[in-house]
Amino acid sequence: MSGYLLKGLYAYYGMFQRIHKIKVNLILAIGLLISVVSLPVWAANIQLTDQAGLLTKEEAAELNQQIEELEKNTGWDIMAVTTEDATGMDATTYAEHWFDQHTENENGIICMIDMDNREITIRAFGECRFYITDNQTEDILDAGYKEISEERYKETLQAMLKGVQTAYIEEKPQKNYLDDEDTGEVINYKQEHRGINRLELIFAVVAALLAGGASAGGIIGKYHLKFGGYQYPIEKNGNVKLKKREDRFINQFVTHRHIPKEDSNGGGSGNRSTVHTGAGGRSSSGGSRKF
Repeated sequence: MSGYLLKGLYAYYGMFQRIHKIKVNLILAIGLLISVVSLPVWAANIQLTDQAGLLTKEEAAELNQQIEELEKNTGWDIMAVTTEDATGMDATTYAEHWFDQHTENENGIICMIDMDNREITIRAFGECRFYITDNQTEDILDAGYKEISEERYKETLQAMLKGVQTAYIEEKPQKNYLDDEDTGEVINYKQEHRGINRLELIFAVVAALLAGGASAGGIIGKYHLKFGGYQYPIEKNGNVKLKKREDRFINQFVTHRHIPKEDSNGGGSGNRSTVHTGAGGRSSSGGSRKF
């Protein structure tokens, strides 16, 4: 009797070790998945870069504070850049390259003073494109041009950033639409957000792993399964019966109904954002203006 008891205890201990090992591996896998998938989300971006040396330390501090408050309110990555050497690029291309190189986030805006091409530029990415419409772009460039014409560089960036804040407050992105100047495609907000975002993907994967691990652990514990210790003889116990069936086509009736096509811009009540795809593969809205 004691021998059976010892065997039972040994088997139970072995099963407990296997279940514990499964749980540990599952926790490690989830932790690794979250760290790998969410790393780009928390990648730090450069908020203010004064390559052209147009700002004093005090002015830079004011702009950084304004950017931080704007990022807190919107949840976007906001950048302000000055340059005196666009490395042979036009202002729009340089701004797009800069944004691509300094953030992995999908949603963000860059405001730039390009002293090389003598232009001020704004580019909006991700969901920001539905806020920085063509009308808002013109208003932002108007505000910046007024200040840059008088060589008031800090005030130029401040005015552009204030315009971004105004666009965030005033615009209704669900009613706006994108007009791709490269393909001619028109995309409304609903079409653009048809998929799931990165955070939703993480939760879905984690939930699936937890559910699968809990189910596997429950089955192992309930039935005291030993992996590889049991096989079901399907050839011996399996049974298949086939029945013959005939379908005869008798008649067919077809009804045609006209379904009106939905307006691609959500009824035409929203504002347009003209977008194009830059060299980095990202779509962006915005514009630039010579000074």
